[in-house]
Amino acid sequence: MSKHFREKTPVSNAKNLLTLVGLILAAAVLVYTYAIRIPGIRSSSERFANQYPFLNPSAALIEKANLLVNFQPLREQLTSAYEQRGDYRISLYFEYLPTGANISLNKDERIWPASLIKIPVAMAAMKKVETGTWKPTNELVILDEDKDGEYGTLYQQPIGTTLTIERLLKESLANSDNTAHFVLLRNLDGAELEDVYTHLGLDDIISALKQAPKEEETDNRITAKRYSIFFRSLYNATYLTPEYSQRFLDILKDAPREFLSRGLPPEIVFVHKTGVRTDEAVRADAGIVYVPNRPYLLTVMMQKKDGTAPAEGEVEKLFEEISKMVYTYVAEAR
Repeated sequence: MSKHFREKTPVSNAKNLLTLVGLILAAAVLVYTYAIRIPGIRSSSERFANQYPFLNPSAALIEKANLLVNFQPLREQLTSAYEQRGDYRISLYFEYLPTGANISLNKDERIWPASLIKIPVAMAAMKKVETGTWKPTNELVILDEDKDGEYGTLYQQPIGTTLTIERLLKESLANSDNTAHFVLLRNLDGAELEDVYTHLGLDDIISALKQAPKEEETDNRITAKRYSIFFRSLYNATYLTPEYSQRFLDILKDAPREFLSRGLPPEIVFVHKTGVRTDEAVRADAGIVYVPNRPYLLTVMMQKKDGTAPAEGEVEKLFEEISKMVYTYVAEAR
């Protein structure tokens, strides 16, 4: 019998059946989503807006139990434990994203952001991808002036090595590679980076940088509350479009699980960026914790008051304690 006309075996029949079932299920999901779910959400929002014209229509999409959360007990716990310490200066900002309720500790305490500064630079680079000025597959070259061996491994690459924009963004954000950061920064116009800050209402930072003497190191110190604006913008897609905000956050979800991550269950998604400035004894971590139906933004910046290096495990324990306290409260509050 010709191999082209062999009878189908029971196994092949089963595979075909499974494929057919899979296609039917996929079609059913699409029909439900576009014919029932999305129109239902629109209808619910429209009814809410008609009934309560002075209220935020998105409130119709959030369960009441997730809206009416009292954060005063958490505020008191954090203030008592971390606001006034003899060993560390701590700047902390928490924001409950469904409602905007927030907590600030030492709200005027400005601390070096260290590698957190990579976020606005990467946002400016991603904006060029969004507008089509750059393509993710475009390549940039590593020059000697870009090389920095403090963080990352790209400094080991020969001068003249080219890497794609996509690779450089991943290295800068997920791996905090300094060389990738400096390659991106060198290829941005000053106006493109300024645009990120001014769009987010941080134009005073740009003004201060322009007035600073060129021979002195740029003073990038910032409070946890003001730094959090970058992550709020990414979450709400107010600077980058939803597609490119999602791409940006998707890179950050692969950042190492350290500092605040230590206080979170492993199944909880934490999209974040850490920063370390050794000479100033600074440690920082900022990002969005995706508790189901209760996402929140948390930025914590610490600096040893006496300028000495933290004892091994000491600062990590503080981050873990803070993170666990916040997560437990948000997840269990009723």
